[in-house]
Amino acid sequence: MKPSSLSWALPVTAVVVLLSTGCAPSSPDDGAQPEASCAYVVEYDGRTYLGGTETSVPLGRPLGPATVPACDDTPGDGDGEGPVLTTAFAVRGVDPAVAVAVAEGTDAHRLVVASHVEDLPPGLRKPTGRP
Repeated sequence: MKPSSLSWALPVTAVVVLLSTGCAPSSPDDGAQPEASCAYVVEYDGRTYLGGTETSVPLGRPLGPATVPACDDTPGDGDGEGPVLTTAFAVRGVDPAVAVAVAEGTDAHRLVVASHVEDLPPGLRKPTGRP
């Protein structure tokens, strides 16, 4: 089922707002040190995925390269690292257009859900904490 031309606008807008407000440094007047606050975002196959829950869902085959974009949540602190390349894996029984898992080392994976998805398949509701 393809989303209508407007159904993607709300999730994309929410991501933009989250990224633009979530990565703002603390005010120097409050005395607090800035801390990492960027959302976990993955880009794979022309889609943007969100989440990053460590997962033990059954993995399928490797799908190909994925990218975790750089997060410069504290501009000027010298941490200007580039994007991180990783591998996307299929999640058994789930269309990769809905969710994939990305490698976080040799034995760890993170489950990420495509930004346009509103209704998760039942098997992904518990691992993501979404109804």
